[in-house]
Amino acid sequence: MNSASNISAVVLTLNEAANLPRCLASLAFSREIVVVDSGSCDATAAIAASLGAKVFTHVPDGGFQFAAQRNWALDHCGLSGDWVFFLDADEVAPEDLARELTRICAPGETDFDAFELTPRYLFWGKWLKRTQGYPNWHPRLVRRGRARFAGEIWEHFSEGVRVGRIDVPYDHYANSKGFGDWLARHDRYSTQDAAKIVDFLSAPDRGQVLGTARKLRLRKLAARLWPLRPFARFFLMYVLRGGFLEGFAALMFCLMYFFYELMIVIKIIEQKRLRRGEAL
Repeated sequence: MNSASNISAVVLTLNEAANLPRCLASLAFSREIVVVDSGSCDATAAIAASLGAKVFTHVPDGGFQFAAQRNWALDHCGLSGDWVFFLDADEVAPEDLARELTRICAPGETDFDAFELTPRYLFWGKWLKRTQGYPNWHPRLVRRGRARFAGEIWEHFSEGVRVGRIDVPYDHYANSKGFGDWLARHDRYSTQDAAKIVDFLSAPDRGQVLGTARKLRLRKLAARLWPLRPFARFFLMYVLRGGFLEGFAALMFCLMYFFYELMIVIKIIEQKRLRRGEAL
């Protein structure tokens, strides 16, 4: 770790023993590395400590939400850097990104409060550039004390934050723990997504249910047309974005997300029936 750096790196984990060494090695440019664990039952915490990271454990009440966990790290981990860079355990910061982050976070270099970054999605060794609509922006870098996160499953910066963009990508290994892990995570995500959509469809103030993210109009349209989500997602990724040009890996990836959206549709139907007192 670089004591002269102005950046604290934070990694959120849950059973990430397999991914963590690669991720933490890529963060050597930061002044400190903090791992916030959500209650792993593998060797995640021990590996993080052995690699020099400061380890905190916080098991959220009511289920894991990225925004809430990132804000908890900002509030409770005693971070010393003026800037905080968030990287997930299945992600890597390449050397060119490390140099760019170091440059941007130098004192007096920028007036922005936070930055969005874009990943390269790597699936079965292939960068799915078209399939995932590169660049695909995610909130990852904040000036400590000047920005916070909002949202639930898919987080964004809170309103009023001056946000810039860094176009040097980080690497995201989208299937690093296999399909079983992907399925378990997206089963959880689909339950939350379905509940959000059902609440939206029945709420008098629909905007408040979906939040105030930049993509609010698209979220409203997707919520209203929920039965078409699997087909729309596949058509967007495989046809409109040109995923069909990226081979077999892209086809399988698009089918996985077709299934994810299908899970959301099934769970919407189940939740609507339960709310009407009907049997599943």
